[in-house]
Amino acid sequence: MFNDHSKASIAQIIFYIPVIFVSAYHAYYRHKRPRMSWLIILFFSLIRVAAGILVILFEHKPRTGIMVASIILLNTGVFPLIAATLGFIRIILAHEKEVVNPRINRCLMFSRMLFFVGLGLQIAGGCLEGSDSASDVATGVKLVKAGYSIVVVFEACLLLVQAYFWMHLPDLSQMSYTILKAMALALPFLVVRITYLFLSVFHATDLRWNDLAGPIAPFVLMGLLMEYAVVWIYLGTGFVIPSWREMKGDRVVSMTRYPLVEQV
Repeated sequence: MFNDHSKASIAQIIFYIPVIFVSAYHAYYRHKRPRMSWLIILFFSLIRVAAGILVILFEHKPRTGIMVASIILLNTGVFPLIAATLGFIRIILAHEKEVVNPRINRCLMFSRMLFFVGLGLQIAGGCLEGSDSASDVATGVKLVKAGYSIVVVFEACLLLVQAYFWMHLPDLSQMSYTILKAMALALPFLVVRITYLFLSVFHATDLRWNDLAGPIAPFVLMGLLMEYAVVWIYLGTGFVIPSWREMKGDRVVSMTRYPLVEQV
């Protein structure tokens, strides 16, 4: 028999298998460069499938290594989901070169650095948390907390860039406006997911926020469902914005002019 977390993991695997194919379709067929957002969602989906498998294995073979790997994938996997927003911002940058200024590029460069630093700290800390040494475990906890704190700064940088584009909305194309709306729609779900992440890390002794042993309701409602919502908002946006074939031979005109797409 499966426990509640294993059942949720089975549902997670079933959900993300089609996401893998849809994101691959966007990345390699429907859209061309920049395709970072679709590739990140593809990578995130693979992480979620792997995490689901590990959680099920942990139920039947409760070993420390499987537990550590499960927690790393469940928590660290949130970082790529947030980074998909960066991929959408890059699509806007590719089509709105006249709007972008050097400060935006510097902010995005800084955010990319934060992404890799935070990811590295989380993985290193998660590995140390599985050590038999008490000092290594304490160091691992500190690294994990530092890594997740970087999540907030990373998200703040992305929000600043989005705010900049909203202030220049009249100069943006309809496609960029659609992407901005999608990122704004996904934001509340990301906030709830990050909140759950922080509760599970900074209140680790409270079983309510434990990914593997806690009650299933917070994990599903604040974790899995929030991720599902963000993923399908972003994948749906990929079908709403024009494909590279539709844009071929067309010139996108700003929102203050008419028509929005002009044949050249």
